[in-house]
Order: sequence, then C-alpha cells, then structure tokens
Amino acid sequence: SNKIKKIKFQVNGVCEMCKNRIETALDVKGIRLADWNIKTKLCRVKFNSEVISENDIHKLISGVGHDTPTCRAKDTDYNNLYHCCRYDREKK
Repeated sequence: SNKIKKIKFQVNGVCEMCKNRIETALDVKGIRLADWNIKTKLCRVKFNSEVISENDIHKLISGVGHDTPTCRAKDTDYNNLYHCCRYDREKK
C-alpha cells in the first residue's frame, strides 16, 4: 500500500529558531520526517497518509505562525514570533 507520501512545499521563515519551530510543530504521530531548509525555504515531509493529511501538516505549521502556500497563519500567531523570525508576508 502506498500510504507513505513525500511532499515538498514553501514555508516562510528566516532563521534557525524558525527551523526548530517548524520541525518541532511536525513532530507528531504519522510524520516520519520533517526538514525545513533555511536557504530554499522548502519543507520536505514524509508522512503516513492514513494517520495524517497533507492539509493537517499545513495547519500545524501555520498554527505556530508560519505561512504555507495553502494555509496562512493567524495574525496573532504571526505576531507572537520573535522579531528575528518575522518574515515578510505576502499581502492578503
């Protein structure tokens, strides 16, 4: 069965603290690997699609203040980020 899926998508962020925050948010049941690259801003995730959905993964990341292509973080979550972590957001 092909339940293990690999995805790659942009996540806005700036520094090592962002990397840590994004990867820690994805440290949940069903996720086998989560790696966010500071230079490329690409997040690679390997997950069990029977346990967690792609949409859930985007929600976990936006929930800690980081925008993804399909999930915009709430302003309150973005505003909670440290100053050095505040990336330029695309206009709504």
